[in-house]
Amino acid sequence: MTQPTLRFRPLRPAVASDRPSSLDLLLTITPPALLAEPQRQQRPPLNLALVIDRSGSMGGTKLSYARKAARFLAGELTNRDRLAIVSFDDEVQVVVPSTLVTDPQPFIAAINTIHSGGSTALFDGWLAGATQVAEHLDAAQLNRVLLLSDGQANHGLTDTTEIGVKVAGLTQRGISTSAFGLGADFDEDLMGAMAAAGDGTLAHIESPSQLADLYASELQGLATTIGRRVSLGVRGKHGAEVVDLLNDLRPTGAGNHQLPNLRAGQELNVGVQLKLPAWIPNQEILSVRLAWEAPGGSERQTLIEHLTLPVMDSEEIKQLDPDEAVAEQLALLRANRERRHVIAELDRGDVSSATLNLSQLYEELSAMPASPRLSRELDLLNEKLAMLKSDPNRSRKNLKRESQRSSLNVWEGDDEQT
Repeated sequence: MTQPTLRFRPLRPAVASDRPSSLDLLLTITPPALLAEPQRQQRPPLNLALVIDRSGSMGGTKLSYARKAARFLAGELTNRDRLAIVSFDDEVQVVVPSTLVTDPQPFIAAINTIHSGGSTALFDGWLAGATQVAEHLDAAQLNRVLLLSDGQANHGLTDTTEIGVKVAGLTQRGISTSAFGLGADFDEDLMGAMAAAGDGTLAHIESPSQLADLYASELQGLATTIGRRVSLGVRGKHGAEVVDLLNDLRPTGAGNHQLPNLRAGQELNVGVQLKLPAWIPNQEILSVRLAWEAPGGSERQTLIEHLTLPVMDSEEIKQLDPDEAVAEQLALLRANRERRHVIAELDRGDVSSATLNLSQLYEELSAMPASPRLSRELDLLNEKLAMLKSDPNRSRKNLKRESQRSSLNVWEGDDEQT
């Protein structure tokens, strides 16, 4: 297999012929697996900018680990790769302009000069890093900004929506953004929006000691990327109406939605809900178009698939057993959506409603057939319910992080920590 496959996985494998009905299904996108363990010289060259928050709150252990992780990153790159180092507080400093990594030592020496300072001009720091990448933009490379911050943007441009628009603009040019939020106080809304608009990854790091592992994961993800600028178009046919996509996907225009980068062997699932009129046999229900660019090329590649299903009397369909794996995945996607509703209630200060809705979600998932994934989900919800009583703000932060798992490449610094 040299390109992704796309499968339709309906909850029940038929549609009604005698009355209007609904249809729930999963679109499962499966990129090809790598033939062998990727080697650094086999992957596309990288064009990276590492942007480090050096504001006052990063002083001490946090900045020490940030420097250590940056040194690790420089040591992992090769002479085919470019790296820029940018630091920021209320001012921005290009510590090392974008340079080929023929020798990591000059980068390491420069990284050691970064010390903590004042406020947090997060957008200005990101923009300086993106500018360094843009000066050497090449479709044959993987071009990305790696942003590390522990706090809130409080200097320069701070509006989440405006920043997201600007990040998305550079994404369209081929420059992606990954965001690493360190500790309990980083702005998960802003950095999550930047990672989503930037077609990159979002990582929440509980401890600075996890940074080097997260950078290693980021490099592994880049090495296994086989498709970028991925979009999905879903169109109902012959009166079928797409009423909902259960994932939190960013619109790209013309009715399409942005998907995460395609990584070798890593499945993506998109939940779809349709309304159908009484259906005629052998009639297409749905058309799906997947489009992407391969690393090292700018030409769009496409995969188009069409869905048809058998027709039955609606009473007969009720007798069909649902696909349990599909039911579970759809339930998890709906759980992520409910998390976002709970977050909105917490933002309004309505802890009582947030607790009630989270409790109802827990009960609904508890009624489903047991599985390891559901058990993990129930454990997370139970922890958040307990946390709502003692620390609603921390509960909100973790709910926000978890709600983005369905639509972003999210690497947790420690999946067991909450």
